[in-house]
Amino acid sequence: MKSISKALTLLLAVFIFSCTSTSNTEEGKSAEELAEEQTIHDIDQLLEDLPPPSLVPFTLKSIGAEFDRKLVNGIDDVDSYRSNSDKMALNMGVYASDISYFAAYGHEEDCIDYLKVSHSLAENLGDSAIYDQSQLDEFKGHIKDQNEEEIANLLSKLFLSTSVQMEEDHHLTMAGLALTGSFVEGLYQALLTIETFPDTRANEKLLEPLVKIVIEEEKALADIITVLKDLPFDETIAEMIIELSILDKIYKGDMKEIEEKMKNDPNFVLTRDVVRDITIELKRIRKNIVE
Repeated sequence: MKSISKALTLLLAVFIFSCTSTSNTEEGKSAEELAEEQTIHDIDQLLEDLPPPSLVPFTLKSIGAEFDRKLVNGIDDVDSYRSNSDKMALNMGVYASDISYFAAYGHEEDCIDYLKVSHSLAENLGDSAIYDQSQLDEFKGHIKDQNEEEIANLLSKLFLSTSVQMEEDHHLTMAGLALTGSFVEGLYQALLTIETFPDTRANEKLLEPLVKIVIEEEKALADIITVLKDLPFDETIAEMIIELSILDKIYKGDMKEIEEKMKNDPNFVLTRDVVRDITIELKRIRKNIVE
């Protein structure tokens, strides 16, 4: 699972690498250059703290959660994103987590369809999105066989073959928004599963690892807000900062109390009730991204 996690993360990290490799290291930098370097630093920190897109899907599978198409963003309405570059970037991140979800459950055709849509959005944003059909066919076979190592290798090739050809300021904005979309989608998949899983005493213990993942997302959430504040403000970014800041307040309130109970009471069970407020807010944020 770790190998897949690293490869899928490249779908998002590829937006960063070309920027970091071209950063100006000379003295006497302008305020704009310093701001750009700070953004790159904050995105690097986010990549360290952000759980890989495959963490939630493979946890869902491990607890016996059935595949649920309601946990992914459909691609039928993808054309509605093309008039808004911020919307495209956010949903590229959403689709990164969705591809991982499909891979975890062996849905090879869906993986291919979503990869193609992601490349199409990248092209619209100014990237030269290139993929080889033979690689996609090979990837489909490995998904079917659940060959994790080969899936990781092929995803690395596919994602790294997309050469970023955008101006650096737009490039950083796309990176920040794509990472935001991936974070929101992964958290949404976890929370919706917790909310809809059969409510039995036995399932409370079964869901505990998933609830723990949700609780541990607080650091990544704080990093995302920091990155968004680094970016040039527009209506979408301002809205995401407001919405995610509300989510952050919930984490800093109710979740701190839960963490203390976990530390002090070894018999404390993490039930779905502890993430109810987070679920309500996250569903609203996700709706704004995908609709």
